[in-house]
Amino acid sequence: MNAIYARQSVDKKDSISIETQIELCTNEVSPGEGYKVYSDRGYSGSNINRPGFQELLDEVRSGGISRVIVYRLDRISRSLLDFTSLIELFDKYDTAFVSTQEKFDTGSPIGRAMLSITMVFAQLERETIQQRIKDNYYSRGSKGMYLGGPAAFGFVKTEMQTDRGKIKQLEPDRIKSRYLLRMYEMYGIKGLSLSEIAKTFNAEKIPAPLNGIWDVNRVSRILRNPVSVRANIDVMCYYKRKGCQISNSSDEFTGRNGCYLYGKRPSSERKYVNVENHVLSLAPHEGIIEAELFLKCQERLDKNKQIDNRNRGKKTWLTGLIKCGECGYALVPKSSNKGRYSYLCCSGSAVAHCPVSGKIMDLNAAETLVERELFKYIEKYSDICVKNPKVACQENIKVKIRISELEDELDKLIDVFLKPGNLQEGY
Repeated sequence: MNAIYARQSVDKKDSISIETQIELCTNEVSPGEGYKVYSDRGYSGSNINRPGFQELLDEVRSGGISRVIVYRLDRISRSLLDFTSLIELFDKYDTAFVSTQEKFDTGSPIGRAMLSITMVFAQLERETIQQRIKDNYYSRGSKGMYLGGPAAFGFVKTEMQTDRGKIKQLEPDRIKSRYLLRMYEMYGIKGLSLSEIAKTFNAEKIPAPLNGIWDVNRVSRILRNPVSVRANIDVMCYYKRKGCQISNSSDEFTGRNGCYLYGKRPSSERKYVNVENHVLSLAPHEGIIEAELFLKCQERLDKNKQIDNRNRGKKTWLTGLIKCGECGYALVPKSSNKGRYSYLCCSGSAVAHCPVSGKIMDLNAAETLVERELFKYIEKYSDICVKNPKVACQENIKVKIRISELEDELDKLIDVFLKPGNLQEGY
């Protein structure tokens, strides 16, 4: 069934009425064809949150609409992003879209060509919005404004009134700031390991961020975060040597304020470790940790080497695949008296998290059990056939050739459309 949609934001003498829009749209309906009218009176085209239009979309999703007909494109939406997403929805449910004035019909070749052009501009708008958000994010950071997310350990979020209005900032937490200082002293002065700090905090039931359990990674992340340092010129030079961009002048690093460190990083890299091309900005809040102690901890952390997992399957092919049923931490192989890796232990016990200690299971028995279950699974789906890779490759080549042909046809259509004399009013 055809669907006719009409919208009028304000009833003015010089604006086309909903009734006139419907009349013009019915000219696109062939005699004998049925149609249903959806309309919104007094609604703006700035968004698609309109009752009549939402009813239309529900009908499209139900598969009951073959064509959507409008007087002009802006009756649907004035947002290019909204319009593009709607076209994708219509295409998903095999619903053609027709605009009577722009001669836009996705059921015709020229209509599809125009759709492709629209998609290009929509993508440009998306990327422009993303860049604008990114620029605004970095601009806020360079001004020392809080960039969102939960407060760093040892701090709470507060509001501060400025000439730009209320902004968020951090303030030392009366209790957690003591734990934070103690953590730095344990690592930088007493020389305790990250694992020992985690064990101590867990044993004393000191709450970890997000109600979690203290472990090596959590302690390391907190120690790496410059939000708590009373940043002086030495801190600035440390991050500058690491490839950071410094947004403040050197004379602003007076040994009083904390810092925000922000920037994009690959998901495979640890936060605060590789900070090349990141930005370091002074924050408005006062730091907790003296620069000398902070840098001493950083030097020690820099000497720690992340475990290379490329050969992690040397001891057993189960490494990294099995977890402890009690705490969810990874099970790791341990050596017997003869130097063979013959049993599994829970890595969670290293930070006093798992109640299970010692040997959990014989390694050979675990491998045999998992292997048997894997073969059962493979046998269950053994009747599934894989298509000949040569045939699949040939089909892939045919698809690529067809895509190239379609692109050539599209270019020809656009050339014809843009020739002088073919541009008529309303296109």
